[in-house]
Amino acid sequence: MGILKPGLLLTAFVLTACGGGGGGGGGDNSTPPVTTAPVQTDNGNTDTTPEAPAPATAPVSLTTGGTISGWTYTTPEGREYVMRGTGISAGLVQTQRLTRDDRTPVSSTSWCCGRMSYTTFGTWTDFEKGQHDVFYTGDATLAANVPTQGTATYVGYGMREGTLSDARFDIDFAAKTVNGTIAGNETFGSEVAMQGNIANGGFTGNAQSGGQAGTISGHFNGPTAEELGGLAQFADTTKNASFGATRQ
Repeated sequence: MGILKPGLLLTAFVLTACGGGGGGGGGDNSTPPVTTAPVQTDNGNTDTTPEAPAPATAPVSLTTGGTISGWTYTTPEGREYVMRGTGISAGLVQTQRLTRDDRTPVSSTSWCCGRMSYTTFGTWTDFEKGQHDVFYTGDATLAANVPTQGTATYVGYGMREGTLSDARFDIDFAAKTVNGTIAGNETFGSEVAMQGNIANGGFTGNAQSGGQAGTISGHFNGPTAEELGGLAQFADTTKNASFGATRQ
């Protein structure tokens, strides 16, 4: 069995690698900001009448594998990555790859996006086990500060196995609905269509990709819902995708 060697790849988009480095954590060595759970107050985003169905409760951060706390993601294999410090990100996507001494890939951790102020999302893949996980985190918008009137469009990206594809979300704050799409292509794979309902500062709902049904969970981020982040997950984990987008 070969020796494991970590390596860092910084990609300006997804297709071009820009240098290498050591493993154990991305970004700079600055202490990352601490994400704390906000006190949620009701501004009409939660229906508390006795006959109302239980509201969707979207977590501020979520992962299908490993753990996530603030801006730190710990993979299922126990490797810890600080995804954001106080400095400027070197690229849109950062990827840490673990390989053997014969360059056989073992696992890969990628996260995005340096251009977003309040949201980080990413993927982890174990090539030997065929395991595909996704995660997201952010500075959550208080439920009281999520708009309750009007509509908005959010534009950003979805990610699978470190590969990005364009994403768009149409939000109707009055109707409390989310409709999103991550575009399909040859490298990303099948399109992801999403429909959800807003509650408690976040949203949950359904997803479809490649003929398979799944679920979504996400949250608005920033002081007044400037961004959103979340993930879509499926029984076929190769279809799992994380996403982030900025209000236009």
